[in-house]
Amino acid sequence: MVGDEVAGPEHPEVGDLLAQLAGTDSGRARDAALELGDRRAYGAVPAMLEVLGATSDASVRNSVAYALSAMRVPEAFEVVVDLLRQERTRGARGTLLYALRPFDCTSILPLLVDLVIEDAWESAREAAYLITEVEIVSAETWMPLRNRLRMAYETADAPCAVKDPERRKIIGFLLQFFEEDSDRPG
Repeated sequence: MVGDEVAGPEHPEVGDLLAQLAGTDSGRARDAALELGDRRAYGAVPAMLEVLGATSDASVRNSVAYALSAMRVPEAFEVVVDLLRQERTRGARGTLLYALRPFDCTSILPLLVDLVIEDAWESAREAAYLITEVEIVSAETWMPLRNRLRMAYETADAPCAVKDPERRKIIGFLLQFFEEDSDRPG
């Protein structure tokens, strides 16, 4: 079998890994997700996508997202983006954002800017990284986002205020990055 060269107690079959992934033991589910990703078990992708979208366990969700990212599964993009928009993932989005690194994130720039401004610090850093990896951004897309970043950076009043010095550094970096980038000839 492709992706299942050795079976045995130390190297379970893909079917056994899928059973562990769907089981109630979080540790085994996490390990199964990572093993499926390491094996590039593409036949397991539909089940992995289902678990990714449905699980309430952040550690399992992160392991599945990481594995699908390592496998560069295009369908994972929409599932992860949907999760990023859900309140239940607030404060635990860093790995989900990391899982988007293989993909073009141009279509979700507004979401990424929101996460830089409003989410946990780890998420803000990952979102900023994804923003800097976008190759081409039209002025019509970037200008409102830059203005939102600038307002968050400069405003001293809640709710738009960004008082955390580390987050301000991230936003300042993004503002500088795109101002310098817009000065370059196309």
